[in-house]
Amino acid sequence: MRTLSRQVLVERVLTLWLQENRDTHSIAAELGIDEDEVCKIIEQLEGRRP
Repeated sequence: MRTLSRQVLVERVLTLWLQENRDTHSIAAELGIDEDEVCKIIEQLEGRRP
């Protein structure tokens, strides 16, 4: 899979999380990234990390 720009990656993670109610494991698998990275993106959205 081609490397996505950071902004596109964040938007895709958030779309899958919020609109499709997907779990972090399935999002990571679909996008080809580490599940920890998915969690970091979601935590930033929820204001748990700067």
